[in-house]
Amino acid sequence: PGFAAAGGDVVRGAQRWDLERQVRMAAGTLVVGGLLAGKFVSPKLRLLAGAIGTGLTFSAATNTCAMGKALSRMPWNRTAAEPTAETAIGRIPTVK
Repeated sequence: PGFAAAGGDVVRGAQRWDLERQVRMAAGTLVVGGLLAGKFVSPKLRLLAGAIGTGLTFSAATNTCAMGKALSRMPWNRTAAEPTAETAIGRIPTVK
């Protein structure tokens, strides 16, 4: 942060939402979708909202997150491998 604040050229990777935020968005969308589908399509589709709520409760109780694991495997959450020391040093521009 200090280097960037001093005007240094910083290379940043792809900007994406935190995984926790992605889980909240997916869960919220599924709950709202289940409630709307239950109202307009079939009352049985409200079970989707109940299943998501049950999954969130289980997730909190066990400190695990199946949805987070699934979302972490999505293409937009994949990052390149960490560079080795040699490749990182090789990327440092030289003064001529």
